[in-house]
Amino acid sequence: MATKKSAGGVDIKKLRNKKLTSTEFMQVWFHYDVDRSGYLEYSEFSKFMRDLFLKTDCSADITPEQVEKYTAEVIHIMDTYDENRDGRFEMNELAKALKIEENYLNKIINKKSIKDKHIQKILTHYNSNVDNTIEGPELCAFVGDIARSFDLKLALSVINLGVAFVKETVGTEYVDQNAIRTLLSPASLEKMKSTLKAG
Repeated sequence: MATKKSAGGVDIKKLRNKKLTSTEFMQVWFHYDVDRSGYLEYSEFSKFMRDLFLKTDCSADITPEQVEKYTAEVIHIMDTYDENRDGRFEMNELAKALKIEENYLNKIINKKSIKDKHIQKILTHYNSNVDNTIEGPELCAFVGDIARSFDLKLALSVINLGVAFVKETVGTEYVDQNAIRTLLSPASLEKMKSTLKAG
């Protein structure tokens, strides 16, 4: 029985037909950025594209026509979204190439006061494994959305600074309801903004 390929827990077929949440995007990113360089080099991006366009079913034979389509699509996407023409994708460039939902935190972060119901919605939105904490790629997505709310580009260096800020602020590399409340306080957001912009 053939199974669908997945990209860090995201059904690869879904990547073609729907907007990804920021958590799903981070799962994809960390699945394919195997060397953790902060870039998808051609070989990593090529594997992503191969999985996306050709290998949705493990038993499928690859025809010459599919190889041609795949090659043309890789070249087209690289030409379109590799903004600095360095032959690799930065996180922000891949985010533009894939369909990603509107920044979820923008709906909440600018409210005068963040209520318990908002905290619960944030936890539910980012917590893909339903363990009542945000960690790993979920935390990277949360930090990335905070960074995007500051008009910063998504980049591994920004994500790493944000995760370090979270660890320093709440004492762990996972976030629960209390940590969300702390991190989204006006003072904490301002400090995080300064930290991320300085980095």
